[in-house]
Amino acid sequence: MRWLKLAFLFLYLPLSGQQLGFALEQINGQAIIDAGLTGKGVKVGIIDGGFLKADDSESLKALFENGQIAGYKDYLDPEAKPYSGTAGFDDNHGTEVWELIAGYNEERDVQYGLATGATFYLARTDHGGYERRQEEEFAIEAMGWMAEEGVKIINLSLGYNYGFNDKRENYRPEQMDGKSTILTQAVDRISEEYGILIIVAAGNDGDHKWQIVGSPGDAKSALTVGATKFKVWDEMKYSSKGPGWLDYVKPEISCYSSLGTSFSAPVITGLAACLLEKYPSLTGEELKNVIIQSGSLMYPNNYIGHGVPNGEIAMLALEGNEILWEDAEQNARNTFRLELDKPSIYITVYHKDNWKVIKKETIRTDKTKIKIKRREDATSSTVIWEGESLEVVWEN
Repeated sequence: MRWLKLAFLFLYLPLSGQQLGFALEQINGQAIIDAGLTGKGVKVGIIDGGFLKADDSESLKALFENGQIAGYKDYLDPEAKPYSGTAGFDDNHGTEVWELIAGYNEERDVQYGLATGATFYLARTDHGGYERRQEEEFAIEAMGWMAEEGVKIINLSLGYNYGFNDKRENYRPEQMDGKSTILTQAVDRISEEYGILIIVAAGNDGDHKWQIVGSPGDAKSALTVGATKFKVWDEMKYSSKGPGWLDYVKPEISCYSSLGTSFSAPVITGLAACLLEKYPSLTGEELKNVIIQSGSLMYPNNYIGHGVPNGEIAMLALEGNEILWEDAEQNARNTFRLELDKPSIYITVYHKDNWKVIKKETIRTDKTKIKIKRREDATSSTVIWEGESLEVVWEN
């Protein structure tokens, strides 16, 4: 299953000189570009549902011209011509994901992904016309192949929960426990054995009955990525949440996408490749922790994890700098009075017990002084407005 909402990408800003996609702007991708990092020398794998017409994409043109595709496997149809498929089955999904990892459209002068210098291994494992457990097995085979080829980062904008053709194969929510599905088990095993970072889209069931991440987004070793809005960094309604029964946070990080978490994850994959270029000795776990450390939230939650990562802060963390949170935490008993420098019409409050969200509150106001009230059983509340945040710790 591909985690997408719509079939078309329109993520760039109005043109006036070189522009960055909205998500790159949000994660401060300019800092990575200014540092001269492109993911050069880093092997990146993409496991997806198809790379239809990728060889005709203006945004990927330079990768083909420079010979940056080192491997391609079609597990669904090994005899099929590369970059072929059917648009009606969303076989261009992998192409769009790839563009957000490494895309640069020279004609428009728009950069979509950061890893323009990386080397790529591609695998088609997911069929848009049906859903079978065999697709999970193909993804596991593809991860093994990539690991043997020395790939250090793998993007999986795929997930499995319900919707199988044979409904007996559907998973139950409680099986998203970090250990029950074969794909989740494989992600953890291969990550540990080869020191790979596997970046996984959280899924698009946040506004459905299922609500939580699918497999392998529950894998402990995976860096699971949710989707946020652009201006106020709370979750997109569709973005899947972390199960409350896990003893670790999912998703760990989030960034902007209006089209599905399939298109949040590759933005982070591009960032990861550039960071690994700077420090190639990092293990997958170390790389994951650096990205988490650069997140916009002091304390995480199971809606957006540690928030939106920042390219500049991630580089500072890599260099051993301590990340300090100035005035990011305040204590209160039952009511907290938030004073803003300027009016904000949209404020999000996550009332939490530890990192598990009890209630999300949205406050619409044009005032600079806002009263935040404690919710029953909340131990803390995260307040978010226009790229800023504050953690209120409730005293007993």
